[in-house]
Amino acid sequence: MNPKVGGIEIIGVVLPGDEILKFNPDRNKERIFIGPGLRWEDNVVRATKPGLLKKTPRKLYYVDTHQKRYIPQRREFVIGIVLKKKGDNYAIDIGGSEKATISYLSFENASKKTRKEMKPGDLIYGQLIVANKDMEPELVCIDMYDRAVGMGSLPEDGLMFSIPLHIARSIVDPENPFLLTISRKVKYTIVVGFNGRVWVKAKKQSDMVAIMNCILMLDVMTIQEATENVFRYFESFSKCEPEALMC
Repeated sequence: MNPKVGGIEIIGVVLPGDEILKFNPDRNKERIFIGPGLRWEDNVVRATKPGLLKKTPRKLYYVDTHQKRYIPQRREFVIGIVLKKKGDNYAIDIGGSEKATISYLSFENASKKTRKEMKPGDLIYGQLIVANKDMEPELVCIDMYDRAVGMGSLPEDGLMFSIPLHIARSIVDPENPFLLTISRKVKYTIVVGFNGRVWVKAKKQSDMVAIMNCILMLDVMTIQEATENVFRYFESFSKCEPEALMC
């Protein structure tokens, strides 16, 4: 039986070209989902990247690899930084090799009269609807029913920081106990992008810095170790106040 970490099943190490499984949507009644590092072609799912093949309880298969640069994947949610306006579009930095674009109409209730105005440096949370090597990535901040469902511009009074891509993918799992453990210590709002960017908002700036440092612990600790150290870290951090940001 394959080991599980935080509810995610670790199937094993794969290399590009390895056959993961055969899947014919016309014959297989069971649905599966293909994530980053995998490709479905001729009814066969194969790996496109080296790394650990993992499977979530919702039957999402993906390859967990410690890559530094984000490679855009269709339907993934990302945090972008507005660079400039280009006609009816905005150029967005999502951490990839190519800049993404988003139309002013790709927001809830947007029209020519009520178009979304953004300035360089603004943060947005959206979903990629175009992501391939032949076209520049394209973002939207609405779902198929033209609803925002949490997407859109992020408030300026939050804190954004970057984490390794594999950590971002692990903490968005609803069965991961780490973020829930932090919420028992402080009330906060968090947005995690698959491109390795995290935005967090709490009542005090010192709490936001503490949350950031707790999440960064995952780069040197397992989820279990970091979870066990959350309360201990907040206790030591609180002793530094009012000089908390300097400790």
